Amino acid sequence: MHSALPTFMLHRFRWIPVLMLIMAVTFTGCDETIIDPFENDERYFTVYGYLDMLETQHTLRVVPVTRFAEDIESTSGEFDIDAQVYTTDLMTGTRTQWEHTYALLEDGSYGHVFKAQFLVRMGRTYKLEVVRSDGTMTTAETSIPVIHSATLLEKGPVVFEQDSTFIYQDLRIPEITSPWEVNLIYLWSIDGINRRIFVPYGRPGARTDDGWQMRINLSDDQEAVKDNVQWSIDQGWIPNGDTYNVNAMGVQIRILDKNWDPPNGVFDPEVLAQPGVMSNVQNGFGFFGSVGLFIEEWNIADLSTALGHPY
Repeated sequence: MHSALPTFMLHRFRWIPVLMLIMAVTFTGCDETIIDPFENDERYFTVYGYLDMLETQHTLRVVPVTRFAEDIESTSGEFDIDAQVYTTDLMTGTRTQWEHTYALLEDGSYGHVFKAQFLVRMGRTYKLEVVRSDGTMTTAETSIPVIHSATLLEKGPVVFEQDSTFIYQDLRIPEITSPWEVNLIYLWSIDGINRRIFVPYGRPGARTDDGWQMRINLSDDQEAVKDNVQWSIDQGWIPNGDTYNVNAMGVQIRILDKNWDPPNGVFDPEVLAQPGVMSNVQNGFGFFGSVGLFIEEWNIADLSTALGHPY
């Protein structure tokens, strides 16, 4: 699977055969009548995957819903899957077929994985179809998140504490109730050379009534800027770092689609492992989502020296 795939997706899938085994033990008595608990209720496949605006190759795991969990120990044809996978851009009607392959899983077995290469467009809705040879299918739709405002963030004052050694700023992010990943951006310049660096923050903060709030630690972030300046000196790209300044900063936010919103905004594996807690799949199980992108930058040249830079 894609390396950035949230672990709760894999966690949920691992519970499926366990739950089916528990059902079998519970409903099978000691008399001569044996009740088969398996009932797929017209659910044909379990799917896990998403579309990413920053990627051109996308990955989807597909698992047939069967009485016994499939244990694929090799990539031979005997473990092939009766499924064709397609996505359709509902604005243009462009339909893309995904290619079947295998992926090595943590337990040493293999899983059915489908891959496709195409550009994902902001604001578009994509329909997933996993089609069996008899025509039955599992489907899902996802709309790529889009923010129409270029100045979305509500920035609090820059606060200097502990004799100005600790500098922070609070941000409110309306409209985005479930950010997946946040990176701070800093732009430093020297003699016409500009460098933009990214400081990973993960998923800090908490949900508000209409969005998200978080705190930026500006003082700690400057170590990443200084490291990048020193690296540029070591590479011979600039003679020294005596006259550089930091003139802008910003926030890059990976946005989850509106269906990909966990209870209370928290990705709790124990909660999400329960069947039906969060799924947008029709005639199947799992989740098919998308990740969008929002970037906003602003000028901070007046803070450069206060943040420990020479100019």
